[in-house]
Amino acid sequence: MSNMVQYGMWGNCSNHCDFCLKKDKRELTPEQLIREIAETRKNISIIDWEGKFHDGISLLGGELFHIKDPKVQDAFMELIDDIIEKILKKVPTAVFSCVTNGIYHPAFLYRVMDRFRDTVGMRRVDIAFSYDLQYRFHSVEARNLVVQNILDFMKRYDHTLVVQMILTQHVINLCKAGTWSPNYFETEEIPGTILSFLYPHPIFDGCDKPTKKLPDFQFKRKDLFWFIRWLKDHNERCYYSFLSSTQHSGIYKYTGRFDKDLDGFVEQPKLTDGKEEIAPCGHSKLYRCYSDCDKCLQCDLESLEVLE
Repeated sequence: MSNMVQYGMWGNCSNHCDFCLKKDKRELTPEQLIREIAETRKNISIIDWEGKFHDGISLLGGELFHIKDPKVQDAFMELIDDIIEKILKKVPTAVFSCVTNGIYHPAFLYRVMDRFRDTVGMRRVDIAFSYDLQYRFHSVEARNLVVQNILDFMKRYDHTLVVQMILTQHVINLCKAGTWSPNYFETEEIPGTILSFLYPHPIFDGCDKPTKKLPDFQFKRKDLFWFIRWLKDHNERCYYSFLSSTQHSGIYKYTGRFDKDLDGFVEQPKLTDGKEEIAPCGHSKLYRCYSDCDKCLQCDLESLEVLE
């Protein structure tokens, strides 16, 4: 298990992806964002980073870097400075981890990353960009902006980027048709990147339960079996990455500031991240993500019959 503490900072996001997984669609005000930042700074000051949580810290959104308000930007930079001074400089094994959608002008992203580069170096940063072939982008301009931001980021920091993509039925269909592949993505579409697939998640549409359905989002079980065998033959690194990330996602993460309703309250990290509802097989119900049956993806990937 990775001994990293994961903070869900806010749901604010610069994009409205068709497959949005936010349960709470409210946008926080600048004042509320500053409060979230202040409470996180309090919390990281009480955690044993040199001992139990020596792997570091993860900040997640929404979207972290599409902040336009100068006061919120300055408050976030104070949090970044705390992370550098209280965690990264004291714990040689610790890293800062985050994911961004990249659909914005990258000035503030660069301000944050420059601070890491100039103090502890980019090897202490684990940042991934999100990408999608069908559901994320609402215009050609938005897609091109993300591609350009990824290429510019790699050049600016001499840093190879992991690009995360949800494995959907649409992706599998393209691979079966021979019109797209992970190898093409890594060498032609966004050259120099490392592609990593994620399993499909429930989609929330402004309510407490997943209700929204997208065509060709969740994959069929038989097609998933075809794909993982095909992927192993065509891009073994990507194959093992998918197995590893799916397995790792099934492990509860330590979450900081879990009870956010207690004003000014700080607490030690708790082992929880939304996967608490367990199916009879022992895995989270989130892994019952096939479109045509109620089987468990985790069980299937653990099966030698599937993997051989």
